[in-house]
Amino acid sequence: MDFGREAVVLVLTAITMAVLGAASTVHTVGDIGGWNSDRDVDYYDWAASREFHIGDIIHFKYDPGFHNVVEVRRADYHACNAANPIATYSSPSGDDYIKIERHGHYFFICGCVDHCALTNQKVDIRVPKDLDVIN
Repeated sequence: MDFGREAVVLVLTAITMAVLGAASTVHTVGDIGGWNSDRDVDYYDWAASREFHIGDIIHFKYDPGFHNVVEVRRADYHACNAANPIATYSSPSGDDYIKIERHGHYFFICGCVDHCALTNQKVDIRVPKDLDVIN
């Protein structure tokens, strides 16, 4: 192989590795049972057991007749207060896909009456800077 072809192969290999390394992970909140107040899911433990990166997708799967997803600030997360949302998600299919676009915390609660307070239906997604190699 001559030097020109070798350089092209190295560049193509580097591009392929970068593309494969940049692949997003889809995290279904609550795993197979989804976002549901009827199940005994500790969403804090669920989130703590995963590594989240910029570009990953948070998938909320729920029954839209009984649940929704509300992104809130830290204080509202702890108070289970959906009155001042950053964003509210309530797709007709009960499938919301939220892309992680920055480092820090994402706080989500179920905004349906008392689901957060009574069943602890809330999740804190933490995306630390030191885990990301690609922005």
